[in-house]
Amino acid sequence: MKSNASAWCQVFVAFWIQAIGIGSLVYAYGVVAVPLAEAFQPSRMLLMLGMAAMTLCAGLYSPWLGARIDHSSLRRLMAIGVVAIAAGYLLLSWVGEMWQVPVIYALLMSFGYATLGPLFASTLLSRWFSQRRGLALGIAGMGTSFGGFCFPPLIQLMVETYEWRTAFRLLALIIVAVGLPVVLLLTSDHHARKRAAVDPDRPVIGPVFDSTQAVLGNRNFWLIALSVGVLFAVFTATASNLVPFAVDHGIEKDRAALLIALVAVLAVPGTLIFGALADHLDLRAALAMLMSLIAVGLLCLLNDPPYAMMVVGSLLVGLGGGGMIPVWGALLAKVFGLLDYGRVMGLMNPVLMLFTLVAPPLAGYLHDLTGSYDAAFLGFAVPLVAVILLLPLIRFSAAKAIGEASAQPS
Repeated sequence: MKSNASAWCQVFVAFWIQAIGIGSLVYAYGVVAVPLAEAFQPSRMLLMLGMAAMTLCAGLYSPWLGARIDHSSLRRLMAIGVVAIAAGYLLLSWVGEMWQVPVIYALLMSFGYATLGPLFASTLLSRWFSQRRGLALGIAGMGTSFGGFCFPPLIQLMVETYEWRTAFRLLALIIVAVGLPVVLLLTSDHHARKRAAVDPDRPVIGPVFDSTQAVLGNRNFWLIALSVGVLFAVFTATASNLVPFAVDHGIEKDRAALLIALVAVLAVPGTLIFGALADHLDLRAALAMLMSLIAVGLLCLLNDPPYAMMVVGSLLVGLGGGGMIPVWGALLAKVFGLLDYGRVMGLMNPVLMLFTLVAPPLAGYLHDLTGSYDAAFLGFAVPLVAVILLLPLIRFSAAKAIGEASAQPS
């Protein structure tokens, strides 16, 4: 039986790896892009290709990584992810042309993004926790916000103090110096942890999802993918278009930027609140609550709202968005069990990627077509409500690996 200290040590690890992976890549990209833009004068589309290339490649090989998680050492793969991000920043410091940037993000940063993100963190914690799984996922999920708070100003400070090439080299050293010791805190024997998550002496009497065909042939997989995909896509599209939306309505740029800051700030309590609720509520109800919060937030942004209403809408979107990762992770563990959790999440990531890649430009297209974001925000609220109606179709099988209860810390 695992000790409480060992289990919560894994929460610490999951918190920090997501802070490094998401903070240094996703949140920091806008800061990294500024000196690159000044140095190479690319088009705005080319400047943003790095993020797109990283997201696309990470999504494409997530199924492979998900299967590897179930049969390989998490510690080894995470360590490779830390080195990949550091190597990526080191290579960025030597680029001579802008086209090299998306190549680096596609080949190196994408691996770090996948292995130091929710896929690995959720798989790790789902094996260590049962009764308090949602709370553990929620606390670890706060690492993404913490990383977003720390890395962008740190990088900006180093760029201003030194020049950008030196700053990127220093960042590579910091990522290795912080990331590798954290990863070493993981339990080294993956297979021992896997055996501890289920009782090997008791048979698995429910569905087995040890193959891609078994996962993709399960109705629950597609219902969850559709529900969470719509939720992720709407949140991403709303957050990425919130500042232009406010500026269109005559809000000063600094006050418009405050709206996205409010989304990020409220995501922190949202992660904790819904992580804790996931341990006590029907997870389908928790998912419906998230969708309802974001849908109401979108309605607050319709029809040329005053700034105070924009603030309310941003707060609701942030609160709902913060709970996405812990509720999704807990739901997958509840429906599919722990033995093939990595495979299931890895196969679901490309489906979610399709939603999140399409939604932000779709919002921009609807704005260009109609002259406002009303059609986009209303259009996003409608599928959220529709998906809520589908959630009761997700079934929780009572026939799971009986030993899953031993996954809870002692």
